[in-house]
Amino acid sequence: MENEQTSRVAKLWLGDDGIVRIIHVLGAEVTLEDAQETMAGYLKINQGKRRPLFIDTKTMKSMSRETRQYYAGAEAAKVASAAAIIIGTPVSRVLGNFYLGLSNPHLPSRLFSSGDEALEWLKGYLE
Repeated sequence: MENEQTSRVAKLWLGDDGIVRIIHVLGAEVTLEDAQETMAGYLKINQGKRRPLFIDTKTMKSMSRETRQYYAGAEAAKVASAAAIIIGTPVSRVLGNFYLGLSNPHLPSRLFSSGDEALEWLKGYLE
């Protein structure tokens, strides 16, 4: 089974630590179709397990409302155990917290400015 996938807006891979990384391409404007393509890539590399997700959004330009709802929904919670979302600015932290508060994700989700802190938190969600 492959440990790496690429979608139009992101590169995904399964690390040796069991955590899946999703790194968005510079200037990505993520649509629902992109999210579905990225999720399909995740399903190819997760080896049938619910795995924690490290999602780097620092280079992403935007994400549609439908995309946010899709990622926060029950379908994502069936295949992922937690999501650490890496943000790059204080403004993105405010917007991210607003999103988390409104969308009520179906899996543990938290914002981080440090990748190391995010990975440490995600280790608690390895199954």
